[in-house]
Amino acid sequence: MGPFARRDARAKLAAAVVYLVCVGATPATNFSRMAALAGVVLLWIVLARAGLFRSFLKAAAILPFPLSFGLVNWWVSGDTSLAVALAVRSYLSALVLVLLMSTTTPADIFRGLQTFGVPAVLVLVLQSLTRYLQVVVEQGLRMRRAASSRGGMGGTVGQRYSLWRRAGGALAVLFGKSYGRAERVHQAMLARGFQGTFIALQPHSLDWRDITMTLAAIAMSVGAAWR
Repeated sequence: MGPFARRDARAKLAAAVVYLVCVGATPATNFSRMAALAGVVLLWIVLARAGLFRSFLKAAAILPFPLSFGLVNWWVSGDTSLAVALAVRSYLSALVLVLLMSTTTPADIFRGLQTFGVPAVLVLVLQSLTRYLQVVVEQGLRMRRAASSRGGMGGTVGQRYSLWRRAGGALAVLFGKSYGRAERVHQAMLARGFQGTFIALQPHSLDWRDITMTLAAIAMSVGAAWR
């Protein structure tokens, strides 16, 4: 566990928001500032011991989307710098979000959002969506293990092609089972007194180390964007 994981979620959220604003406010053609902002987030990843290669790999998952929009923008306007800037901005934003998720639990992030005044209904929807996605992933892994145990993941190329053709039905079964399990989880929560708010079992409090980290991170982001 790195030093950032022990810091309050509100401090990390504030630092991440300021960094995202700095990335968005940096001119698209000012690549020196972009490089400075990239150095800032790389330094954070190293200090947090979050793993550079792992963070790069996770952030790369969003690259197809900005690259697609960048290619369209380049095709229409002919401006290569704007297309490159779109991909760089998106990747840097994804990197800082990956770092935030790597060092902070979802429950702490949601509590931090509530502290910052995000509507309780929106936070509850995000919490429920996160938990439902976890149910879907877990159910999908169960179905994959069941298919592997029956020899459904191997075979010849023709058998694999036939398996892909039946993937639509399997996907429907996955979401059907996940929905039913999510309903049972919700009923269990109501039976245990759930009233629309997730209670924090280990509430955090800001101390001087959290404030110092936030101020240092904000100073680094602002200094890199407006140096």
